[in-house]
Amino acid sequence: MKNLFVKKYKEDIIGVIKAFDREIFSGSLIPLTYVDGLNRFLRANSILLKDFKNYAMSLSEELKSKAKNLAESNNAPYIYFNDSKHRNEKEVKQIINQRGEHPGLVAIITKLEIDNSYELRLNKETNKLELKQRKRRSLHIYYYFIDEDYGLCFFRVQSYFPFKVKVYINGHEKLAKDMKKANIEYSKDDNCFTWIEDIEKAQRISDRIDVRKFHSKLDSWVERYVPIINQLSKVWKLKYRWSIKQIEYSTDIIFKSEKRLNILFEQLLNNINNTVLPENVMSFLGKKLSGKQSGRIQSNCRKTYNGFRIKHQSGALSIKLYNKAGNVLRVEVTINNLHEFKVIRDVHHRGGSISKEKAVLEKSIYSLIHVVRIGNDVTRRYLDFIANIEDNSRGISELSEFTNRKTEGNKNYKGFNPLNEFEYRIFQALGSGALIAGGFRNKHLKKYLKTYFHQQWTTSKVSRLLKRLIIFKLIKRVKNSYKYYLTEKGRIIVTMFLKLRNLTVVPALTELLDNKLYNNLKIS
Repeated sequence: MKNLFVKKYKEDIIGVIKAFDREIFSGSLIPLTYVDGLNRFLRANSILLKDFKNYAMSLSEELKSKAKNLAESNNAPYIYFNDSKHRNEKEVKQIINQRGEHPGLVAIITKLEIDNSYELRLNKETNKLELKQRKRRSLHIYYYFIDEDYGLCFFRVQSYFPFKVKVYINGHEKLAKDMKKANIEYSKDDNCFTWIEDIEKAQRISDRIDVRKFHSKLDSWVERYVPIINQLSKVWKLKYRWSIKQIEYSTDIIFKSEKRLNILFEQLLNNINNTVLPENVMSFLGKKLSGKQSGRIQSNCRKTYNGFRIKHQSGALSIKLYNKAGNVLRVEVTINNLHEFKVIRDVHHRGGSISKEKAVLEKSIYSLIHVVRIGNDVTRRYLDFIANIEDNSRGISELSEFTNRKTEGNKNYKGFNPLNEFEYRIFQALGSGALIAGGFRNKHLKKYLKTYFHQQWTTSKVSRLLKRLIIFKLIKRVKNSYKYYLTEKGRIIVTMFLKLRNLTVVPALTELLDNKLYNNLKIS
């Protein structure tokens, strides 16, 4: 079902495509993520606490060694950065520009980063070694690769216990791959589609979410990039549990004209900044307004490298509005914590029974279907909200179209300025009742122009004026004749500017000048 915004601007829109954008997943070996679990794992593998550090370091060295071998065998660079804040994307893009976009390993980047881990401490009361959780700096290995199904991804593995992993994919990259397989033509700018041959078919492809297949894909990446998993699973069969760390769901409204969208977006920026209240933010985010959210509800407008963007946020849920690639208006819902939502789902009880209840949304990758529903609901409410905002963008667009220069057939035609005396006279001639009612030819317009001008109007000069009026769609020529009529747009503009000049501008200017003169006389 189309939202109010799409209905309102349907004449300006090519279509709408909804898809995941940035997706970050985390993988954990659950028994190794808490102290008691790790202690049981070490006992099961006959590893004493005093040997834990050497054991952990040996696994770490194996991870690094296998990473270097993988880079060498795939002819991919192995890079180390000593700055944890260094952005990897710039180097990866340069490498892709050299190697091409064919599937395979692109690069391996390593850096020291802080994450949850363990250390051995001596308990002074018992005089025994014990494991303690703490944040510590350790080497993290980033595998950047192009997957045949998901495009450019990265797989990051922590090279020390508990060997957590993080996976990044982009939903638009996957959709591009899927559309290519389905023989759907499209134009793409970065992670944004500016044109799609069959949007309805593309949307059906985007809506197909096979989480089990994706789960298998994640497990296959573990086998490739975490080679120590087999060594860790000698006694216990360990498998990574996958959860959603951060996810973005975007709705891209593709406009026919970049110019039209720019004018509309400027209007939306001005109006949203002045009209959106905290209760509005909570309404389209699907939350209840209460004192608990004090200081956590934010709306701001910021300039980014892509232009301006509006962001509304409450807790771990936010929605952004910005224009991309010139002709695309994107509404992007970002979720950083799925636990903030409650849904009707299967709840497993300790006794083994299962019941359907309203419960906190799990962070599991199998909650992706709920993310789509949440993203669609938030986006629909937001677009319905901004659809009701007063919009003068079409008037601004028409004014710009009317007053700016146009080029056609390598010839320039200057725009109209009705406040200019010369062109005001032209509008007076066009606004004559006889011309509006019965249409006119070159000779008729020439006759009326002589009434308002003292200068000579030749037939060729009138012809050039007629051509200019046609270019700006103020008049149209009757087919197979030399007769012209004012277009509906032309009648509105001519009438409006004649009224504007005679009934508003001139009287207002006269009053201002008279008051100024009166005040000057009074002072003197």
